[in-house]
Amino acid sequence: MSAPQEIWFARRFPVGDARSSVAPVHWKGWMMFAVFLACMAVGALGFALSAIGGKIIWGLVVFAALTAMGAGMLLISVVQHGDQQRTVEEYKKNA
Repeated sequence: MSAPQEIWFARRFPVGDARSSVAPVHWKGWMMFAVFLACMAVGALGFALSAIGGKIIWGLVVFAALTAMGAGMLLISVVQHGDQQRTVEEYKKNA
């Protein structure tokens, strides 16, 4: 039997709403957003340095790869640590 999952993200809108976006409800969820933004920033820096060096295509590849990696990590954490039944407001009430 597995241990209960720690919840990092919760629904922004109630179940039944067509929108299924999530928001962080734990500091680890906020850190995942920070990792995603850091990946984008490092990718942008890599693009800028590559463009200065005259290798724009290489810079685009670096930016795309790092952004995809950050987005993938964020999406995986949302799937593994997201609560699809309760909303952010419910977590705020119980805090």
